[in-house]
Amino acid sequence: MSDLEKLVRRRMQEEYAKGASAEEIAKVVRDLFNSVDISGNRFDAVAVLATRDRE
Repeated sequence: MSDLEKLVRRRMQEEYAKGASAEEIAKVVRDLFNSVDISGNRFDAVAVLATRDRE
């Protein structure tokens, strides 16, 4: 499983635990994918997203 897949699964689980609806979870995942810069080092992009989303 890639780091991006792990990040997406974790975020989905966090949102589900908060009681988010399916639509809200889909929006979070869509926003996550839209913010990933695939032109650079994918591991750096995932690390930045992981830390930014925790704030």
